[in-house]
Amino acid sequence: MITVIADDLTGAAEIAGVCLRYGLKVAFGLDSVPEEPADVVVIATDSRSGTIDGAYRIHRLMATKASTSDDTLIFKKVDSVLRGYIVQEIKAVMSVTGKSKVLLQPANPAAGRCIRDGKYFVGDTLLEETGFSADPDFPAGTSEVAELLNERALVGDKANQFPIITGDVREFQEKAIYLPDCSSENELGLPLANWEPDTLLAGSAAFFEQVLLRITGAKKAVANKSIDISSSFLIVCGTAHPQGQRFLERLKTEAGCPIRYFPSQFLQEKISEGEFSRWAKSLIPDWKWSNKMAISVSQSKVSFPGSSSLLRLRMDEVVAELVKNCPVQELLIEGGATAYSVLNYLKWKTLIPEQELEPGVVRMRVGRKPSLYLTIKPGSYSWPSGIAGIKN
Repeated sequence: MITVIADDLTGAAEIAGVCLRYGLKVAFGLDSVPEEPADVVVIATDSRSGTIDGAYRIHRLMATKASTSDDTLIFKKVDSVLRGYIVQEIKAVMSVTGKSKVLLQPANPAAGRCIRDGKYFVGDTLLEETGFSADPDFPAGTSEVAELLNERALVGDKANQFPIITGDVREFQEKAIYLPDCSSENELGLPLANWEPDTLLAGSAAFFEQVLLRITGAKKAVANKSIDISSSFLIVCGTAHPQGQRFLERLKTEAGCPIRYFPSQFLQEKISEGEFSRWAKSLIPDWKWSNKMAISVSQSKVSFPGSSSLLRLRMDEVVAELVKNCPVQELLIEGGATAYSVLNYLKWKTLIPEQELEPGVVRMRVGRKPSLYLTIKPGSYSWPSGIAGIKN
């Protein structure tokens, strides 16, 4: 059996989608190891949004709970552009599994995300020259992958840094993290030819697919199924990403879907909780009138002390109000942190992945509410064709 531990919800869902692509049964848990029998167990955490110490603790705990048998292969899912506390999370898994080395491959050549001579490129542009340099939590100040990892490990003293070997890596001998160059899909899986069980595997969903193919002998992929979600839906836009806002505008003009943004008085640190609750309840008849709705915090970025966590909590309350009082059959959430927060608030800890609509966009049944389907995607991805009747 394979167990995958991810540092965010959308990354975990992406892994589940890869498994579905190969006809594998997937069990999916939020900060927990699901009990359902499965070929692959996927554990979603939200450690990327937390602290470096918290990331170590949750990964050590999940690895401990997952290591119930000697034949369990643990794969550490990481962000394809190396955001997050990757080194700490890897160390936590190693401390449980006893692995002495790590084969880490974050690249995704199909999306133009490659590593050449130890430097990360998006297309032909160095990572530090892309929009990832302005990431609010993990800005890319360098394109050197070893420097990037150690910077985010918050280890200033080079003597205490974990050895990271990059470049043309073919063999894994000393205790280190090995991060090979990768410029093509064929190169993704080449280092697996020399993989031994004492080496922890970690990387992107694209690399995980190569693990399935080369180590487990997964069968030929099955085609994605199209879907038409035209009513009984609630779309939650948890990011101010321009792509997401453009989709909301298309929802309004092409599908006649009501769009609701937070009123300005609720976009500040201190608000009247009573007024906010009344506004959230006022959305119920709006949804019932049209049988659909999309919600977003704002059309532009909002910033005040503690804004991220406070706005997520307010969104949680709105979604809970609508799901409780309206016959929502399809809940679609954009943004991993938003989706995690909503699921945590609703105490939905177990999901059953059923369809990969597109790479990174996965539709799942909610364990505690089997009549409801949840579809989540990263903020930078597009919604697939057929959502609300909108064709791409």
